Amino acid sequence: MASAKMNTKGVKRNIENEACTSYGHTVEGNKRLCISAADRRTEQRSLHKAKLLMSQVIRKLHSFPHSNVNEEFIQYIESMIVKLDATSKKKTTVGVFGKSGVGKSSLINTILGEEDLLPSGTITACTSVIIQVEFSTTDFNYTAEIDFIPKEEWEEEVKKHLDALSQGKENDEDEDEDEDEDTLSTGQEKVEAVYGDIRRNATLEELMDEQNFEAIPEFLVSSKKRVSCTTAAELSEEINHFTRSDDTSPGQYFWPLVKTVTIKIPSGKSFDNIALIDLPGIGDFNKSRDEMWKKCLSRCSTVWIVNDMNRAATDKEPWKILTSCIKDMGHGGECNSITFICTKTDDINPTKYVKNYKLKDEDLDVTASKDSVEYGKQLERACILHRNEKAKEKVRTMFSKQIDIQNHFTCDEDFFKVFTVSSQVFQQREEECILNQEDTEIPKLWGLLEKLDNSCQKTSVKDYIQGAHGILSLIQGANSNASETLEVKHDVLRALKQNLGEELDYLKAFFIRQYDHLELCLSEGVTESENLSLETADRDVIKTKIKDARGYHRTLKALCENNGFRRTKNGLRIDLNASLATHMYKRVDGQFQNMFPQNGPVTGKPDKSIRGMLHRFNIINSDITELYRESPASLNLTFIKTQQNRLISKIEDDIFQRKKRIYTSLYESILCTMQQVYPEAAKVFGRNSFTAKQKLLIDHIEKSKPDMFTRAKTTMLELFENLTEYIENTLREELDSIITLALTNKDGVPLPDINQEVKEMESLASSFVDLQP
Repeated sequence: MASAKMNTKGVKRNIENEACTSYGHTVEGNKRLCISAADRRTEQRSLHKAKLLMSQVIRKLHSFPHSNVNEEFIQYIESMIVKLDATSKKKTTVGVFGKSGVGKSSLINTILGEEDLLPSGTITACTSVIIQVEFSTTDFNYTAEIDFIPKEEWEEEVKKHLDALSQGKENDEDEDEDEDEDTLSTGQEKVEAVYGDIRRNATLEELMDEQNFEAIPEFLVSSKKRVSCTTAAELSEEINHFTRSDDTSPGQYFWPLVKTVTIKIPSGKSFDNIALIDLPGIGDFNKSRDEMWKKCLSRCSTVWIVNDMNRAATDKEPWKILTSCIKDMGHGGECNSITFICTKTDDINPTKYVKNYKLKDEDLDVTASKDSVEYGKQLERACILHRNEKAKEKVRTMFSKQIDIQNHFTCDEDFFKVFTVSSQVFQQREEECILNQEDTEIPKLWGLLEKLDNSCQKTSVKDYIQGAHGILSLIQGANSNASETLEVKHDVLRALKQNLGEELDYLKAFFIRQYDHLELCLSEGVTESENLSLETADRDVIKTKIKDARGYHRTLKALCENNGFRRTKNGLRIDLNASLATHMYKRVDGQFQNMFPQNGPVTGKPDKSIRGMLHRFNIINSDITELYRESPASLNLTFIKTQQNRLISKIEDDIFQRKKRIYTSLYESILCTMQQVYPEAAKVFGRNSFTAKQKLLIDHIEKSKPDMFTRAKTTMLELFENLTEYIENTLREELDSIITLALTNKDGVPLPDINQEVKEMESLASSFVDLQP
């Protein structure tokens, strides 16, 4: 057992080793984690062995006498091996939402085994900086890369803030009362963070003087700042002025100038394929930062919502934030699961809790006598666990009411999970703990991340070994070019090219059906938008819902200055473009869910999703496999099969990215139309400026309706058609080239003997499915 805190200052903890020590885990939990770690080590050894075998093959090819016959073929083989080594799967991204004070930083630190990495507590305040944390397999230091917003954007922000301060009653009739505190207070907060207290009559030129940025010359030349330290505590101190704010000592805190911070820590072995992104729940009005926020969110494979246990069951704000950005997560993103994490579960008053819920000792299974020392510990633990279960039930109930979220995903039992955690208890000495460590549910979160990490690693290892086996099969096949084999290969080539044509015809017919369905949905969306969009935009954005419209003046002004949207202090997004696109998205969301399902395996009918159709696409059918099973041509078929699988996998990755562009095109197209009026509306000042802004927006929408939504429809259809053409052309050209290369050698190509390497690679590959054609 651990007899001290699990982590000392600046000391890196090896998560994988800890997973296989007792540490208060249950026997079942330890066994599960250790089996997972053992599987991971086996896969790593397999990958290492496979790469050694391919290195041996390259050495043999180099040392083998070359001739005009085999020179070109050998170069092709070598290029494929190089590509195999260069192929790397991107990290699985976990987005972490949470307000200041809910224990988000402590949670991330505990998960990563780094107590001192992200600062927590109330001494300094959280900011809207996006922080990505991941493991590095190439550097033993703790590093950070700080990416700044463009200098021009900061200058524009400062200018707007100075203008807002100077205008007063000179330009806006209701300025004293008509004041959106979010805009002014955020602008003031940013300016004071960077410059400290400034003179009331400070000029833009003075504030933008390069002397104010001597500590960050990278900002002035639009380059990234890089920091490297030997401990997490040192790195945290180095980047503190770029990620935090201190109201007691303003000035030289540069977070308003920062777009993102990427932190890399030495490999923990367990989560090398995972990246955690701290996505602030607070708003920001800077264009670059807001765009980066959306971009990061769209990359997240899973999203964690973190909230204090005392607010988790009743706080509606996280759900509002989640709903407001669901399009960036869903069809405009990659999210396939959501996890709700209730923190600070140990923060409880057992006496009050028992009284509030009218609980008795027997209700909580408390067996110790009330006059014993053990009674207090048993009661506190029982109350914590009782409240945990109640909180989970309430959060699940709240999720069941989130219809907008559920409409974008296939919400099976694995999609939404709830955890109740205590980072503080997890790091306490065992003898001090009220809860055992399994009760803190930190090990369960480890298990969740391990599952994601293992899936990513298993895919990478499988892809490499199967690709390597295919290359070795091609070399063996080229070595067996007897005249009878050449005749067989000619027959196989003819059959495969025929199958390729038939498979592409089937795929094309599917694409035509999906195009027609999408066009119908979009046409309905255009009609509905022309009839209802102005009313919707007027209700949701242009005219305020609140009783006193004067408080909305600056909101509308800021919205016009920022291309129709702004994010409020509590993270909610007010977006006129999105409001105008509401009815079109309402019509196409169902079709997108059919064509591009967000989550889950490819099961059931494959003829609804593009991914499903690609998984059934196969030019090597069972008849060909059976006919040539004992023929030397089976070696060529193995190569073709592996190359087909790799090609389809690459196309799937490309589809995922193109799908985002197709989905967001409705919004982007409408934004393009509305950009003609936003600058004009933003410049309106003086008496009745609020009403004048509203009229400009309404008139422009009314005037643009006949073309705006039709143009958005056309753009989406064009992008979808481009996608289908890309898929068809890539499959046709690449597979035709692969088939031709593998099956059209006219003479025997003298190559080295690699029988031993093939046997060893087959042994490694035997643990993976779908190897043989």
